[in-house]
Amino acid sequence: MKIFLYILILFFAIPSYVFSQGTLTNFAFFSNSLETNRYVQIYLPEGYNPGDSTRYPVIYLLHGASGDHLSFPWLKNMLDDLIGNNYISPVIVVKPDGSTEYWGVSMFTNSELYGNFEDYIVSDLVEFIDSAYKTITNREKRAIWGASAGGFGSIKLALKHPDIYCAVASHSGLLDFSHFVDWVPAILNENGGPPVNNYIPSPDNFTWLFYICAGAFSPNLTNPPYYVDFPLDSMGNFIDSVFNRWQQHNPVRLAANLPSNSDLAIYFDCGMQDEVLLYPFNTGFADSLDLLGIDYVFESFNGTHTSESLNRVPIALRFLDSVMNTVTGVFSDYNNIVSDFNLSQNYPNPFNPTTTIKYSIPELSFVTLKIYNVLGSEVATLVNEYKPAGKYETEFNASQLPSGVYFYQLKAGNYVETKKMILLK
Repeated sequence: MKIFLYILILFFAIPSYVFSQGTLTNFAFFSNSLETNRYVQIYLPEGYNPGDSTRYPVIYLLHGASGDHLSFPWLKNMLDDLIGNNYISPVIVVKPDGSTEYWGVSMFTNSELYGNFEDYIVSDLVEFIDSAYKTITNREKRAIWGASAGGFGSIKLALKHPDIYCAVASHSGLLDFSHFVDWVPAILNENGGPPVNNYIPSPDNFTWLFYICAGAFSPNLTNPPYYVDFPLDSMGNFIDSVFNRWQQHNPVRLAANLPSNSDLAIYFDCGMQDEVLLYPFNTGFADSLDLLGIDYVFESFNGTHTSESLNRVPIALRFLDSVMNTVTGVFSDYNNIVSDFNLSQNYPNPFNPTTTIKYSIPELSFVTLKIYNVLGSEVATLVNEYKPAGKYETEFNASQLPSGVYFYQLKAGNYVETKKMILLK
C-alpha cells in the first residue's frame, strides 16, 4: 500500500523533448471540518498568472498509505512534459495531506478516530482552492484521482458527490468490499492461525491494512488500545455487526445510489499480479457497474501494485483531461481508437531506399521505434516520444546505409515487437 515509494527518478528514465515549467507550492490552511491546519501541495502550470483572466481546470490527487501531500515527487516533471507536448491541457493539480497519526492514512473518510476527512476534501479544500487560485469553479472542470487507498478515496468521494466532480480515476483501489475475504487467510497466518487471541498489526502486513480500514469504517473510541472494532472473530469469520458498518463505504453500494442522470466519467485500472490482492476488488467493481448499467473504463495489465505506475499515470491524466476538455462524448473515443498494440510489416519489403512502417497503440504510451543492423547496432531512431492512442505510420529512408538485412523494433509501455526488413540497392 506504500504507493509509488520506489519511483523517485521518473524523468531520469523517460526521455522527452519539450518541457513546460510549472511550479510547486506547499502551504497550510485551516480546515473547519478537521479543526486544524492541514498541508497541501499545489501544481500550477506554466503561464499561471494571478493577474490575468485565464482560469484552469483542477484535479485533486489522493495519496496512498504512509503518504502525504509530498507524495508523487516525480509528478511535476510528468505534468510539465505532458502539458509541454500538448498531450493534456494546462491544469492545476492539488495534493492534500490525508495522513493520520494512527494508521497512516485516513482513507479520506469521516471517522471519529481520524477526523472528518471526507468533508475536508470535498468541502473545505475545494472551497479554499477555488477562492485562492484561478480555477474554473464548476464541476465540469473539476476531477479527482488517486492511487491505492487514494484510489478508493477518489472513487468513493466521486460516487457520493457527482455534483462536485465530473470525472474520477483510480489506480489499484479497494473497490469491491466483498473481496476483503481474500485477505483473511493471510491475516490468520500473520497472527498464528485460528483461534486468534489478539490481531496484532505490523507495518505493511494484511492485519495492518485491516486496521487502517477499521479506523475509517468501524472506529470505537471506547475500545483501546487500537480504538476500533475489528471485523473478524477469533476464527477469521466476519462479524456482521461490524462489517455492515464497513459496507456503508463500499464503492459497489455507493455506485448503486449514483443518480441515474449522472454523467460522472469513471476510469480505474489494476495490475493482474497485484500483491495486495486488489485485482479482484477491481474486476468485481467492474462487474457491478455492468449490472447497474453505469459507463466506465477499466484497464487491467500485467504488473504488480506499483510496477507499471510510469505507464498508468499518464493514461489516467489523459482520460481526465479528455473529460474536462470535451463537452460531449467524454470518453467514448478514448478507449476505442485501437484495441491492441500492433507493429505491421514494412511496405515495400524489400525496399530501396525508403519504406513505410505502420503501428498502432491503444493507450497513451511512450513510444520508441528504432532500426538495428544484423550486429544489433542501432542505426536510426524514428520515434522517441509520448504518443496518444491511435494508428501511426512513419517513413524510413535508408539512402545512407548499405544493402542488407535490418530489424525495426517498437517499444510502447510493456509492448515490444521486432520485425525484419531487407534493403536492396
